[in-house]
Amino acid sequence: MPKQVQKRKGYQEEFQVEKLRRSIENAAKDAGFPEDKIFQVVEEISSYVLENVKDLESVDTQSMRSLILNKLDESYPEVANAWRKYDKEVKGRED
Repeated sequence: MPKQVQKRKGYQEEFQVEKLRRSIENAAKDAGFPEDKIFQVVEEISSYVLENVKDLESVDTQSMRSLILNKLDESYPEVANAWRKYDKEVKGRED
């Protein structure tokens, strides 16, 4: 598992699985999923991402975001849309 995350603004911080899980959880909540389905989404997507970055020392947030959104688009498009809406409205980001 990566030890560091390279942030958009150039600095690095410690990789925290809980931040990954919380982001997915919040998007699933925003998409209106019930609690039991939210748990399923968080488990599935976080496991997928962690499997894909397990051999890296460091990972950048853009790569993580791409992994998450690609898998969400494939499996839970409503959650992917909620994630993008949050990115646009709160963080001012576009795809």
